[in-house]
Amino acid sequence: MALIKTTEIPAFSGDLGTLQAATQRLSQDGDAVYTSGNELHLTFQGLGHDYAAPEAPELLAATTPVRESGETVRASVTRVALAVDNYARDAQTISARLNALRARAAAIPTVAEDDPDHARHERESDEIRGDVAALVAEFARMEEETVRAVNSALPYGPDHGMPGPWAPGYQPPWHFLSPPPPLPCFASPEAANSWWQGLSAQERERWIQSNPAGIGALDGIPVVDRDRANRIVFDRWWERERPDLALRDHLAEQPERYVRVQRSTRVYEDGYVDVETQAWKQWNEERKLLMGPVSVHDRINRLGHYGSSNLPEPFLLHFDPSGRGQAAVANGNPDTADHTAIFVPGTGSDLSEFGNNVDRTVSLWRTSDTLANPGEQVSTITWIGYEAPETLPEARKGEYAERGGVELNAFLDGIAASRTAGPGNTTVIGHSYGSTVVGEATQAEGRDRQISADNIIAVGSPGMTVSNAEDLGVGAENVWSMQAPLTSDQVTLGRVFHGRTDGFFDVWPNVPSDADFGANRMKNDASDHSDYWSSRLNLRNQAFVVVGDPGMVTHD
Repeated sequence: MALIKTTEIPAFSGDLGTLQAATQRLSQDGDAVYTSGNELHLTFQGLGHDYAAPEAPELLAATTPVRESGETVRASVTRVALAVDNYARDAQTISARLNALRARAAAIPTVAEDDPDHARHERESDEIRGDVAALVAEFARMEEETVRAVNSALPYGPDHGMPGPWAPGYQPPWHFLSPPPPLPCFASPEAANSWWQGLSAQERERWIQSNPAGIGALDGIPVVDRDRANRIVFDRWWERERPDLALRDHLAEQPERYVRVQRSTRVYEDGYVDVETQAWKQWNEERKLLMGPVSVHDRINRLGHYGSSNLPEPFLLHFDPSGRGQAAVANGNPDTADHTAIFVPGTGSDLSEFGNNVDRTVSLWRTSDTLANPGEQVSTITWIGYEAPETLPEARKGEYAERGGVELNAFLDGIAASRTAGPGNTTVIGHSYGSTVVGEATQAEGRDRQISADNIIAVGSPGMTVSNAEDLGVGAENVWSMQAPLTSDQVTLGRVFHGRTDGFFDVWPNVPSDADFGANRMKNDASDHSDYWSSRLNLRNQAFVVVGDPGMVTHD
């Protein structure tokens, strides 16, 4: 290898002294914000000595949020200043070491290859190059750590004024810092899309950067832009919470799963049985809570078993870690897809179950992509965007489906509004209580179209709050049911809560798998309520509908 030249060694061109001075001013500004808020609060409290009206306690408490906001601002600003100051100090160290290596390189004389000292100078050149590469890699890691530290100190962004948990974990901003204006309220996803299309590229970027939570949650925004906004929200939350590190520590503390107990206390009966311990059950529940966001992270970043090169690009369409958590991820872009399937899971669906549910839509995408016509694109979406009942007793209630139906309609209308590929084939797949949510969505009043979908597949359904497939608004010929026998899946017993009768003389409520319901019934080989996406038969039957080839479905 040739002898090293000084031009091969990078030089730091920034003014690190100016950067450090700026971080000092930033810390001082943070202190000033807190001091101003605190002084305002204390001054206001002083009025209490001379003001004794009945409403005095409520009035004097009005400035408490100002002081609390000041504390929050100071804490965030201090964290940013500390991260940037550490960056400047580390950069100074790396810069000094690069300068030293540059001096060593300059001291190496230029000699011919046949010179006796050429080999020694060549070894030293290689050594310098290795040290430079290590410093450059160290600088890159330092920059990434600084970005993570700064992001973790920033707020999620302001709400856009529409109802719903648009900004996960969000607290109202400190008004005296002049936050960006809130998003307008829109009558429909179509109106939101029209507004977005009327913005310049610079204006769109400003909204995404200044209000990622609002843009990410706004139905009707193009998928690519919505994904970028939601990734900002997710990345900030991820760096703040680091569930992957918590999961690593949790897995290291796994207790014994089974304990061996005697089968019976009777002396004439012998034998033992393994029983799961309560400690392991609790540990496993906590594991699932941590696994959910890790699964989201892995899918949207193509990590783990989602790293396969033949999977389509993922898009994060919704993320809300508050409460039990919600998320929506698309495999492939629905704005440009010829065929789109939206999967609505049922009871117990929350962020902890995201991995299982996204695996189902990944499997469905693989099968659908294989069956689609050449050149056609497919997108499958895992939508956990409503509060599902947590337990079977809760699943008897219809209120979860009523609220979920409203949210599902908004999401489907948004997907339809942002499409750029012209008319497509959209299929909604409801599993278990998710099918009840789909049914409720079709019964909303005041809509021009009952549901923004062309086909409906009810899988393992306890009922869809209608008595006949024709009532779902897509035509009975486009409604499908996949249901295992009662011996394998007892969910149809839920008909007493979510099924409906045909009339006064019909005492047995209909569910989609009943002949009287009028849906097409798919053949399947599911062994239980969760087994509808594990076999070739089941996946192909669903996929034929997804890709617009229902004539190939095997009927039951």
